[in-house]
Amino acid sequence: MDGPLITAWTIRLALIALASSLVLRMVHPWCRLSEGVRRAIWTAGCALFLAHIAAGMQFYHHWNHQHAYAETARQTYEVLGVHFGGGIYVNHLMAIVWLADTVWWWAAPRAYRQRSPWWERGMIGFFLFIAFNGLVVFKSGGLRIAGILGFVLLAVVWGMTRHRSPVVVPHAEPADR
Repeated sequence: MDGPLITAWTIRLALIALASSLVLRMVHPWCRLSEGVRRAIWTAGCALFLAHIAAGMQFYHHWNHQHAYAETARQTYEVLGVHFGGGIYVNHLMAIVWLADTVWWWAAPRAYRQRSPWWERGMIGFFLFIAFNGLVVFKSGGLRIAGILGFVLLAVVWGMTRHRSPVVVPHAEPADR
């Protein structure tokens, strides 16, 4: 597999894992998938996102951050008419936040389960903003259509689960390991 395919498929799979994780978060506790499986999907998405960034830096920018910044600015100008390369830093921030969140879930699962819902909402909102821009604003054709369909699916699941009463789960979450 060549560099562009590695770069493309790592982000596609990362976004599929992200969307799957979000659906599982919305349907929990109605869906009885274990925390370990949900955490593994989240972790895989994070690892794939990090691999995507590394692949892009290797195959498109040859580990030259100035080149990555300039290319991001060029693409932003083509789409939005503004020379802005700071989007590269937004992607790096997403990687840092996703990695920190993943490490937190593995290192302290009890504390992770008790985190503020504001953290969850803010992080997910940030990730969805990045994904929307990456798939719908900056892509075209089939990828844009897939992105729109993915966001419609997330909205439908969110709408279906938003007003449901919480289910009383007869067993507690697994203890910290």
